[in-house]
Amino acid sequence: MRGKLARTLITIAAGCAVAAAPVAIAAAASPAGRAAIKVGPKREFRGLVNAKNSKAIIRVLCAGPAATGHPLSRQTVRAAPVIDPADPQDGFTGTAATNIGAWLTWPTTAAPPPPAYIATFTRFQTKPIPTRITVPCAGSGQMLFLPAPGSPTVKAATVSLTFLNVGS
Repeated sequence: MRGKLARTLITIAAGCAVAAAPVAIAAAASPAGRAAIKVGPKREFRGLVNAKNSKAIIRVLCAGPAATGHPLSRQTVRAAPVIDPADPQDGFTGTAATNIGAWLTWPTTAAPPPPAYIATFTRFQTKPIPTRITVPCAGSGQMLFLPAPGSPTVKAATVSLTFLNVGS
């Protein structure tokens, strides 16, 4: 009887371990401990740059008196579903969007450069800011999170930011 009970408990424990494995794998796949949610229609979302939805800083490496440089590594953009009350900078995917594009813009005295493409989100998640793009060494800018495809109800999320030269 005692041996049968032990075998039963071992079988139950093994079954629990097998059932828990996919949960542990899914938790490891997302920094928040859960699988990333797909971007879809009729969703409020928030754009984040280096974990801030306003007054963010992008650190830039600029050599000497250069006016432009490249973002340092380990900086991120994030599209996140809105859980708490909406903020005026938050966006809305409208009736048709299945992805969100992140684009970096900044004002210039000359003809403005085209926006710099940063990432496309098909899931609400974090992605790195590419270090290959060229940006100003100082000044202000804005990260635009644009839902696509568009619809009359789409609203872009915006994050105000500052470029900070960390070079010499």
